[in-house]
Amino acid sequence: MKRSTLLIWVLLLMAGTIGLARAGVNDGRGKEWMQLPATVGLSWNATAQVCPQDGATACVGTAAGRNVNDWVWATDAQVLQLFSIFEPAMLTNRSVGGIAYFSTAELFLSAFQPTQSFCITYSCGAYGAGWTSSKDDAGAPIFGAVGWGTTPVSVSGSFGVGPAASADEGLRERGLWLWRATGPGAFAYDDAGQVASPAGGIAVANVLANDWIGGARATVANVTLAQVSSTHAGITLDVSDGSVDVAAATPAGSYALIYRMCDIVDPANCDDAQVAVGVNPYVLNAVNDSGWASPSTGGIAVANVLANDTLSGTRATFANVNLSLVSVSPVNAGVTLDPADGSVNVARGTPLGAYAVVYQICDKTNLANCAQATASIAVRNYVIDAVDDSVRASGKTGGTVIASVLANDTLNGSAVTTATVQLSQVSAPIPGITLSLSTGAISVKPKTTSGLYSLVYQICEIASPSNCDVATVTLDLSGRSR
Repeated sequence: MKRSTLLIWVLLLMAGTIGLARAGVNDGRGKEWMQLPATVGLSWNATAQVCPQDGATACVGTAAGRNVNDWVWATDAQVLQLFSIFEPAMLTNRSVGGIAYFSTAELFLSAFQPTQSFCITYSCGAYGAGWTSSKDDAGAPIFGAVGWGTTPVSVSGSFGVGPAASADEGLRERGLWLWRATGPGAFAYDDAGQVASPAGGIAVANVLANDWIGGARATVANVTLAQVSSTHAGITLDVSDGSVDVAAATPAGSYALIYRMCDIVDPANCDDAQVAVGVNPYVLNAVNDSGWASPSTGGIAVANVLANDTLSGTRATFANVNLSLVSVSPVNAGVTLDPADGSVNVARGTPLGAYAVVYQICDKTNLANCAQATASIAVRNYVIDAVDDSVRASGKTGGTVIASVLANDTLNGSAVTTATVQLSQVSAPIPGITLSLSTGAISVKPKTTSGLYSLVYQICEIASPSNCDVATVTLDLSGRSR
């Protein structure tokens, strides 16, 4: 295939792929062509798996996830014919290029969305390419392309079909040349749509949107519509506007509706098509939770596991879902799920550890539509914190030098008391210095020898005796108090 100027094509290959494709192009000669960007990146071999290469038989299904059903893969001769509508020189040539073809190439890529385009200072260009279903005598796959470009000193355009290096190439600047008939006659093409259960709604706005009658778009003004069949009574065709409607409470599932389109002027000129309708269960999203409780008191580790769960995008509640327990691991009667309010509860005395509470929610309108999540529960002690103390006092006069070593200690963030913790002395007794285990006071006996003393004590949670912490009281008996 000929190229115009090297600069133009280098710039084109540097350009990015165009985004969403516009509507198909009616060539006025009985064919509607799919926009090229809708199929960029497909290889010839991948396309050949679902599309016949005779230029007459329609593709079936999808190619690498692209819906090509009902479309015919064009031969190189058909693409040359398409090109000739815009550039008559293509009637007798397989490629042309130069200044003389700039306008027609630009016109072509105004109707067809390019697969690449660019515009920089003083230079612009566009390029559209696609695989044909043909191969040359040597077995090389053939593609067709149109491009135009401008530089500060020239303009150029080109049309052409020619072989590619490999049938496995999947280039982002190359799509497929696909067409489907627009006339003469009636051409109804399949549709697909979906709604959510149980609300129902409109699955397809208008089945005629992709249909043709005598080369013109089919509308309720030039054709009549009739429902031929439906696999469920809740799936119906509104013949006044072409919409496919799904009645509320239609069960989730896959359904098919067949309709017939007939020419108003010639009622015998008809075609049938099928609408695939998916009635989807509401999307249930059960989200994991976490919480904790102390074995000394027990309590609510998670207030409501439903709080972050959703049904079709809205919060899951006991009005729209059923809640049930699946499992608790490790098995322990102390960790439970209350299905009435969604809370996860920890009984007092439950062993320390990590527990997994698996629960399930199910859509009340479709009990087969369920989702599961896990509430991760930690049974751990309250944080107990014994804080060091220090004091300077007179060993000569003695007296109560600290009112209570507990004054700055905490349990679960709150001040401890002798009602919540058990106090004990860890270090050996010190002559003349006494720790009151009932009040936490430290007293010094008069005439105690001056010096620096350390007294270590421990506090333990009464409700969980293994939950303890220690601290040190430093006493500076220098002979005078602060």
